[in-house]
Amino acid sequence: MTTKRHVPIVDETLRDGHQCLWSTRMTNEMMLPIAERMDRVGFDSIDLIGGAVWDVSVRFLKEDPWERMRHVRRLITRTPINAIVRGQSLWTFEVFPNDVVELAIERLKANGIAQVAVYDQFNDLRNVEVVVAKANQVGLMVMGTLVFSWSPVHTDEYYAAKAAQFIAIGADEINLKDPSGMLSVERIRTIVPALRTAIGAAPINIHSHCMTGRAPDVLLAGVEAGADKLHTCVSPLAHGASHPPAEWIHDRLVERGYTTGLDRELLEEVAGYFRYACWRWDKPRGEPVAFDARVLEHQMPGGMITNLVNQLRGIGIEHRLDEILAETAQVRKDMGYVPVVSPTAQFMVTQAVLNVMQGERYKTVPDELRKYCLGYYGQPPAPIAPELMNRAVRDGDTFVTGRAGDLVAPALERVRRTRGPFKTDEDLLNAVFYGDEILTPLFAARARADYTRFYNGYNPLRELIEQITRHRHIGYIGLRGRGESPDLRIEMTGEGRC
Repeated sequence: MTTKRHVPIVDETLRDGHQCLWSTRMTNEMMLPIAERMDRVGFDSIDLIGGAVWDVSVRFLKEDPWERMRHVRRLITRTPINAIVRGQSLWTFEVFPNDVVELAIERLKANGIAQVAVYDQFNDLRNVEVVVAKANQVGLMVMGTLVFSWSPVHTDEYYAAKAAQFIAIGADEINLKDPSGMLSVERIRTIVPALRTAIGAAPINIHSHCMTGRAPDVLLAGVEAGADKLHTCVSPLAHGASHPPAEWIHDRLVERGYTTGLDRELLEEVAGYFRYACWRWDKPRGEPVAFDARVLEHQMPGGMITNLVNQLRGIGIEHRLDEILAETAQVRKDMGYVPVVSPTAQFMVTQAVLNVMQGERYKTVPDELRKYCLGYYGQPPAPIAPELMNRAVRDGDTFVTGRAGDLVAPALERVRRTRGPFKTDEDLLNAVFYGDEILTPLFAARARADYTRFYNGYNPLRELIEQITRHRHIGYIGLRGRGESPDLRIEMTGEGRC
């Protein structure tokens, strides 16, 4: 078969995979033992940090994200490591001033990050300008990320114009981010050529989740339409609300005459580790999902639905989930067809819950959504519905038309003065992002941690023997040799030892 072309694969296992399937709970202990092997698989890049992964690492895992970057970079030396950045909000729901954003991008580079995937929840590219400019200055590759959504506004022409604008301000690649699996095979066949016409030879990435069950076929159709790079997860953390499995995508591409550069045998070894990790830490494995047409209406990512169900269960209204999802679709329309992605997705869902619980639409409008309507977060894709605007805006409110970051006063010197001194710029940034009630336990855990002990923490043969030796009735272990290697028989003692 004639080779068509090379299609690089971006790995999402260490960030988006566990964010979708493990409630963002993959720890350093879980990822460091397999990092060196992942470096040798041949991925185009490995996504590691950003978004919810950053916040959960700090608040719940008590692991400093800067430490994670440094340890992973010691083990992953050949494959570029990627961080995802929410424009002017970086990794939280807050809008930060320009001086904070610039220092954060500088420190990403210093801690081993090679490229950033930057997006804005509105696709309002004014909110990514500072990130892109600073990334260009310090030598980070920029993956300009556009959030895909279905609406009368989000046409192929809309995305082509945004992609051309992204390239013009300094992006190196374009990434079509489909967090809810909305893309169809038919749509990918028209949107990729539109992007190509707009951006020329710049690489096009397809990043689509399996929420509707369509993403694997969408990725393959995207390649046929001219997309350059595909985002996947290793199979135990694929499917469900996550990404298509790397093994399946690789095999299908090879069957069609493409190359990926992946070491298929080593990829299977990495998958074996994550199957073991699911068992070892009692984590779920991703499973294929059937098509669910409701997703096309509410467009909510799977991880967000899981969190919503847990919250509704906690207040005894889990049975009203379908009502709330239907109301979410209406709120999204009223908000101007904003894509369902953090942080505005949280505003949307909160308002939908209030509408259902109070039996009246927009009887109560939270402050975050009020600020949204006033323009504090950027410009929505379409005008906000009058019904929402009339309930949200109060007498004396001031509308904002400029960049979100320009509305916030510089913060670094103030934080140095009021909460310093700091030994590192990383800790200065930590203090900008979080209060002492969060940082005190984080720093205490950091001082006790020795993550180097996890560097060689996974040995399949050792793990096998340790589990077998717990069963006293086993008399021996037989291992069949491969190729010229002889078979091996390990006798067990009465005490269950080899």
